[in-house]
Amino acid sequence: SMELTINPVATVSAGVAQTICAGSTATMAGSYGGGATSAIWSTSGTGSFSNNTPTAVYTPSTADISAGSVTLTYTTNDPVGACGAATSSMVLTIDPSATASAGGAQSICAGSSVALAGSYGGSATSASWSTNGSGSFNNINSPTAVYTPSAADISAGSVTLTYTTNDPINACDPASA
Repeated sequence: SMELTINPVATVSAGVAQTICAGSTATMAGSYGGGATSAIWSTSGTGSFSNNTPTAVYTPSTADISAGSVTLTYTTNDPVGACGAATSSMVLTIDPSATASAGGAQSICAGSSVALAGSYGGSATSASWSTNGSGSFNNINSPTAVYTPSAADISAGSVTLTYTTNDPINACDPASA
């Protein structure tokens, strides 16, 4: 007679795809089981992992950020016996930070309007103007909106005009200038 040992197959999951903002880190949500007793993380990029636990933290490198995404792979150890290692991958998307510029400070005469020179970039897809005064914009969503000061603005002598990105669909926080 003979004894036949049946080893469990190794299982592994790298977790679901994630999106982060440049300058952020990603916490992994990996898991392993079956015949596996450990696993190791690897990357298609040049960033680094804090350790090889299922919940390791990945810090993207400058090259990873420039590339916009990396593939992160979790591979089990080679279990004892006939079963091989298991591998699972996920894609980490790295959005560039949103940027905004309101343009330089300007001076105008009372009773005049001012053409603005805003801009946005990075992951920003739009931006809008706001004021701490009570004047009006001809189009708050235009980078080159025209601002007309109110009587209260003129009396105060100055107002602050702020240009803020509107980006609820990506991983990055809005930017203001």
